[in-house]
Amino acid sequence: MSVSREEFINKLKEGKVLLYRCKRCSNLQLATIVFCRMCNSDEFEVVEEEGKGRVVTFTILYVPPEGYERYTPYGWAVVRLDSGINISGFIDVKSARDLPLDSRVRIVGYDGRGILLKAENSSSSSSSVLTEVTN
Repeated sequence: MSVSREEFINKLKEGKVLLYRCKRCSNLQLATIVFCRMCNSDEFEVVEEEGKGRVVTFTILYVPPEGYERYTPYGWAVVRLDSGINISGFIDVKSARDLPLDSRVRIVGYDGRGILLKAENSSSSSSSVLTEVTN
């Protein structure tokens, strides 16, 4: 069974992640990769996971790539999901003090920029995951 890009994105919008478990070696990986990175098999079963995990590392961008200027500063985090898979995305932090390493975060959506993350202890609504800055 193959997961389409649309299916993968729709699950992200629900706060979930689709993974593939290799039928040959049981390796678990994102459902965006078509061959098992461990044994090269293309036979998978689809696994759905809650999009929750812990921050492994992050950075705050003050000088963004073209097209992202209106979001600066913004955070970009690498998160180890509870299954052990790493995923990265945008997170609404403006200072390193706002997001200690190992903080619990969750996926709250997906838009044209990519995956949107939010700290679990954050009280702001998911619609304000990334705040546009207008000059």
